[in-house]
Amino acid sequence: MSAVSTNGNLADLQLMCDRISHLLEREYSILRSRNGLIGDGAEELDELHLEKEQQIAVLDQISRAGTCIDEARASPDRAHVAKTAIERCKSLQARNHQLFGRIVHAQKRILSVLRAPDDAVSLYDRGGKYRDFGMINRSERA
Repeated sequence: MSAVSTNGNLADLQLMCDRISHLLEREYSILRSRNGLIGDGAEELDELHLEKEQQIAVLDQISRAGTCIDEARASPDRAHVAKTAIERCKSLQARNHQLFGRIVHAQKRILSVLRAPDDAVSLYDRGGKYRDFGMINRSERA
């Protein structure tokens, strides 16, 4: 991670938001392309998570800096742009969290199907939607 100036101004805040947005886009790409929870994707996700945490901490420091607050009061238009950038980061994080949750839920569902004591495998979820697990019943695969 390259150093960020510690002026604590809106330009620094915008720069950190751009960096965090980029990390969140990379994270989303990994989650979508490689299921992100297995193989090399997991290591890369761990690295991205650490970097993201560091940059969010810096963003928090910048947003609390007196110069940033003063600049936001003096220039409401620039403050609005910075606020929009922060909201974009929050939106991207929520999207990634939702996708991650769906992946984890699917993995848990698959594990519970594989561990089920009976041979019948339900092809429908609780909402009645068809789910194709690639098998009709486990005894046919044996």
